[in-house]
Amino acid sequence: ARVLVKIVTDFITVIQFRHPNEVGGAQLVFGQLTSVATLFIALHLAEASEKLGKEMSRLWFISYILTAAALFSYIVFFTNINKGYTHTFFSFETGGQMNIRTFREQEDDAAKAAAIFPNNKNQWKSIHEEVKDWVWQNWPK
Repeated sequence: ARVLVKIVTDFITVIQFRHPNEVGGAQLVFGQLTSVATLFIALHLAEASEKLGKEMSRLWFISYILTAAALFSYIVFFTNINKGYTHTFFSFETGGQMNIRTFREQEDDAAKAAAIFPNNKNQWKSIHEEVKDWVWQNWPK
């Protein structure tokens, strides 16, 4: 199901559907740009086959409208989001990797716990032993 959601999200280029636990921001942006590019590649191939005839002009027009709408959506999105998060769209770090990094960098025990425990265990299973040791060391607190 997750793969299907990823494919649909990339194909419709709605950036608001981005979920950092799936892929990093750079991969998402690349996937969405690839989706737009494949639209034009498919149109060129269809035009070369000459099977659609007069429909091609309508398809080109629709593709320009959809591409402009996607571009407008990106512009609106990036002008309205918290500017502190803009860099995440150009990073290869996933949500799970960020949680592990946050856990390791935090000194405060509450911040360490907040970086790990509310999240899916599969995101931090690579450091399970490290988390387990930390819990045992801090259990008496």
